[in-house]
Amino acid sequence: MKGYQSRGRFKLISMLAGNWTVYLLVLLVFSCGVLAGSFSSAGMDSKKAGELSEYIGNFVKNVESVNFESSKMAIVAVKNNIIMVVSIYALGLTMIGIPFILAILFARGFVIGFAVSFLTRDLSLQGFLLTIAAVLPHNLLYIPAVFMAAVSAVMFAVVLWKRNFNSGVAILPRLVSYTGLMLIVLTVAVAAGLVEGYATPYFTKIASVFLSSRI
Repeated sequence: MKGYQSRGRFKLISMLAGNWTVYLLVLLVFSCGVLAGSFSSAGMDSKKAGELSEYIGNFVKNVESVNFESSKMAIVAVKNNIIMVVSIYALGLTMIGIPFILAILFARGFVIGFAVSFLTRDLSLQGFLLTIAAVLPHNLLYIPAVFMAAVSAVMFAVVLWKRNFNSGVAILPRLVSYTGLMLIVLTVAVAAGLVEGYATPYFTKIASVFLSSRI
């Protein structure tokens, strides 16, 4: 079993290092999602944009009275992150999962692109500060985790596809390595959820108090 694990680990490292086209594909899909989110934000109806801007402005002004339930927020964030990683892992176990993996990645990029674009466009430098406080902390962990999960899942799905044409392709060592890597990704995603629940609201509140003193 140890021999299988060591060979699988070596093959996985070789796959991760050699399949640059998969990295490029995943990065391209994520970037397209970010761009789509940015364009969607720019094309928002003026009324809806005004309502959202007013909501953010009221939040900034009244942030000191807001009670963040960090434990509940952390539980929700961790749960959502686990579902995301497990879903990508499960999709990687099928040959038809690649489009769905890329769709998940595109959607994540869309959300980030929309949020960052709206905040920085609507609130200028103030929005930039809010973006750093509210979007950046947990995504510093979460985005690399999702990116690596997507890359690994796509690569494993490709291995399954190759298996159909070459019975000599070993699946078990790669499955062990794939599962081990996804467990590491899952750990990082859980940490990102904890940051989102406990640290991000704290940074957001500090940034909002700072901004409200200048409104």
